[in-house]
Amino acid sequence: MTQQQSLPRIVTLAEIEEIVSSDSFALRLIDAIKKGFVSYSSGGFNACPIQTMGAPPMAPFSGRGSSDGNYQAQTCVKSGYVTGASHYVIKVASGGHPFPNNSGLMQLYSQTTGKLETILLDEGILTELRTAAVGALAAQLLAPDILMAENGDGCIGVLGTGIQARYQLQYLARVIKCRNVLVWGRTAEHVQEYIKDMKAEGWNVTAVDTPQDLLMNCSLIVTTTSSREPLLKYAADDSISHPLHITCIGSDATGKIELDPKLVASANLLVADCKLITSERGEFEDALKQHLVELDSVVELGKLIERKELHRKRNGEDDGRLTIFDSSGVAVQDCVIAAMVNEALGQREVPSQT
Repeated sequence: MTQQQSLPRIVTLAEIEEIVSSDSFALRLIDAIKKGFVSYSSGGFNACPIQTMGAPPMAPFSGRGSSDGNYQAQTCVKSGYVTGASHYVIKVASGGHPFPNNSGLMQLYSQTTGKLETILLDEGILTELRTAAVGALAAQLLAPDILMAENGDGCIGVLGTGIQARYQLQYLARVIKCRNVLVWGRTAEHVQEYIKDMKAEGWNVTAVDTPQDLLMNCSLIVTTTSSREPLLKYAADDSISHPLHITCIGSDATGKIELDPKLVASANLLVADCKLITSERGEFEDALKQHLVELDSVVELGKLIERKELHRKRNGEDDGRLTIFDSSGVAVQDCVIAAMVNEALGQREVPSQT
């Protein structure tokens, strides 16, 4: 006798956006991501190898724009689970030119039965939010103190003008008080659109001519491009003399790079979301291959959280370090945000007591 098939719940983008759009969700997500990375670095999270399709060394996807010199498309599959949690998660996220938009979904499977229970049709939004949350977390731990004061002289630099460049500021607004921004982008039209959009959200945004302008004038830089050539360069005669933290978001696949390896090597502290991954992809990949830095000198984010002596000094204490955080993206972030959305859905289904 054939058993009746139990279909997974399919959650639409509109339902997801209703859950994730509040300030309280953003703050809880930053805190949950923090706890997730501590679990990851202590062995409480089980991550599978990352799959990346459509990007080197693989052939590009077929279709219009695959050979126009500006091809950036890729599809990334990340999966894993927290030991003892209710579900394991498989995330698929696609984006980059010539794809018209980002796309993706998250699948939640029961750890008890192995059955697919929930499909989150998020179109990549949950990946964007969990990435923005780890950027905010890094700023909490490492951004210079000048950015914590309202109406101060601090300035944030943004490299890139895409969707993640927007989400990074939206989540930074939850953890720092500075609202002054310098932005650099390849396309003047996109820069002006970015300035208009972020000014509408309360930011004071000015365009700069070169990425180096960010290095010389900002206390926090967030890099969000898909570049395969260094954009922020190292110059010995133009050394950085002020406290600076750089959060690297764009280099999420082998061969992508936004920072000169010599700039990476000049940092006082290197932090990665995952030490294993950072030797294979991300902003430290080239510096490691060139033996400019050693993997043992890289601190994993989960360990940094617990080592408070490495955090940026606050309340006027002197701390002139250059710190760099490399975020290639780890499945624990996907598991955290998927669990939060799934929990919120469950709470909505619980009937009220009268």
